[in-house]
Amino acid sequence: MTYVVPFSYNDYFTYEIEVGDTLESVAAKLDIEVYQLRSYHNTYCPLEDCIGRSFPNHLKLLILQSEEEKQAQEAYREKIHFSTKDFKLPFLPAHLDKNYLAMYIIEKGNERHSIKEEINVKWLATDSNEYSLIEIDRKALYINDNYSKSPSDELAEKTASIFYPLEIVVDSDGKWIDIYNFDAVRNRWYNLKNEILSDFNGNAVKERLKAFENKLEHDDIIRESFSNDWFLRAFFNGLNIEYKEALKFQNTISFPVSHKLRDVKFIVEQTILPAVDQYNLVNITQKGLLSDNRSKDDFENGLPFSHYISETVESEKLQGTFEAHYFLDPNTNTVESLFLECAIELDVPQKITIIISNLDEQGKLILDTGNELYISVDRKPQETEQEIKWMLIAIIVIVALLVYGIVKFYF
Repeated sequence: MTYVVPFSYNDYFTYEIEVGDTLESVAAKLDIEVYQLRSYHNTYCPLEDCIGRSFPNHLKLLILQSEEEKQAQEAYREKIHFSTKDFKLPFLPAHLDKNYLAMYIIEKGNERHSIKEEINVKWLATDSNEYSLIEIDRKALYINDNYSKSPSDELAEKTASIFYPLEIVVDSDGKWIDIYNFDAVRNRWYNLKNEILSDFNGNAVKERLKAFENKLEHDDIIRESFSNDWFLRAFFNGLNIEYKEALKFQNTISFPVSHKLRDVKFIVEQTILPAVDQYNLVNITQKGLLSDNRSKDDFENGLPFSHYISETVESEKLQGTFEAHYFLDPNTNTVESLFLECAIELDVPQKITIIISNLDEQGKLILDTGNELYISVDRKPQETEQEIKWMLIAIIVIVALLVYGIVKFYF
């Protein structure tokens, strides 16, 4: 029988957290960036000790990189390998098969809630047009201890299980553009619905499941239901683009701050470092401000567009921020870990913080096998009627977080 060595903080170089310490104050004391401090600790600590926007209340020790490790890594930092003279960062997902922990911290005013889930991301194939087929499998969900699932939550979670494993199409820029296995999703539903009906009784349940089944018949509705999925949007954010010689440029980022607000536009400065960092990772940063033509009333009412044709007057414009730090595997230029936070200063401020960390050990360099898969280039997201979009909210919430009750309360 294989013996697994139990985890112990004694095996690491650590910092003992003192009364009054915050993530920011410790980072300043140790002269290290907050996101680097968080990322290194989360890579090696047990699941329950992962750091979000602050230290968990029970956390006593913080895992740090030793001086010896720092010096060894500082001795040689490999330059980033770009694929074109315009400094395009290639997307090379072949053999990607990693488990991630994703944490979502949802804030609305003084209300705060966090959700964690384990997700496997696996490369399946790449075709001659550089479209890649990636499998996403959601494995486990963790909710704060003070939340107990209702029957409605359990029904939503059971129903949403038919979407996984989900196969998505990702373009050469590392941006997800479509769902591939529509028929497999529908077949899972037909195999599962009788089991669900035997576990959940009542006419209301039957009507809800019937409405769900009707939506499943339409590829556009399934595709649209994933448009606000925080994991897909953050992980496949289209980072593998041309950075030009300056390795810095202005970019427009759209991100769903909440399921009510949906896509919110930010103008950011996007930067890539010319060499890997001390952890042998590619560093990309996006940082900027809100740049959306919607007024405060538009946001408060959850409108996806500006209600007024004329430009919003200056007094109605809102403050908002976007900040993301990406750490990529230099062999594949795919995400190892990321920290993303965006916020809007409404009457009740809203913020979403996303932290994704690789749960696996760093692998060795693997060469591309050149396996191909035909993926039709015209299968791309299509716009649907506004009325249908509003009907999708229930499915969007189910798919994105699997717990309808939580998100409905907070947003």
